[in-house]
Amino acid sequence: MSSNQKAILKLIAYAWAAPNTLLGIWLGLVIIVFGGRVHFMDGVAEFHGGSVGNFFATRPRPFCFGAITVGHVILGTCHNELNALRAHEHVHVRQYERWGVFFLPAYALSSLWEVCNGRNGYWNNCFERQAYAEDAKQKQQASQLSEAPNEAS
Repeated sequence: MSSNQKAILKLIAYAWAAPNTLLGIWLGLVIIVFGGRVHFMDGVAEFHGGSVGNFFATRPRPFCFGAITVGHVILGTCHNELNALRAHEHVHVRQYERWGVFFLPAYALSSLWEVCNGRNGYWNNCFERQAYAEDAKQKQQASQLSEAPNEAS
């Protein structure tokens, strides 16, 4: 695939996820108003910190979280959580690119299905299982690369 074709497909993915991204930006602006920060990493806006981040970091389960993705926006409680959860959250970004406006309803339906079948709506959600599996795979690959002998000597 040519670089022009890749660029066009990426643009389509951004447009397809745009309604969710706009919601994410709005939520991110709330974080900024309450003392948070934003930076951009791999085409994704990452908002974190401030009193909103502190609020969600200190909630009891199931209301606490380290980071959450909305389109091409990741909302994190702090910079360290974003670093720790980035690979997982970027799987969700790709899911938004695939599912577009249907991602949030599909995610909610997957959770509802699991709860109705006596399982945990978060841990058994098909989107979360995919994100955790991909995150584990990436961490294993990174570990294997760091353990590989240096062949440059």
